[in-house]
Amino acid sequence: MKKLIAVVTLLLAFTITANAQDKKVAATAANTKEKLSSEEAAKKDIAALIATVSITQDLKKDLYTLMIMKHDALSNPKLSASEKEALSKSFERKVLAGLDEVQRKQLMSNPDVLQKIAH
Repeated sequence: MKKLIAVVTLLLAFTITANAQDKKVAATAANTKEKLSSEEAAKKDIAALIATVSITQDLKKDLYTLMIMKHDALSNPKLSASEKEALSKSFERKVLAGLDEVQRKQLMSNPDVLQKIAH
């Protein structure tokens, strides 16, 4: 009888542990999916920038990191429209600050790409 109670107790303990781990894996998968979407959007922004302006690999890497930060910041559901607009303007200034004068003129001459990158 004691062995039966011990087996049932262990069975329940393993079942509870397995369910807890399944929930943790599901939460991690949701976070990974969101991160991938930010990275994919950042790659699209950088591709649009490269189509307009020629940049170095170092600048490309820095701007890629900046674009990921932008997408993560703008995806916050708690931000109001005015806060999102202020963040977009801030990221636009950061992108323009990283470019030299010729690159900045090329980007400013194409407002659609600038709008896509900043917002």
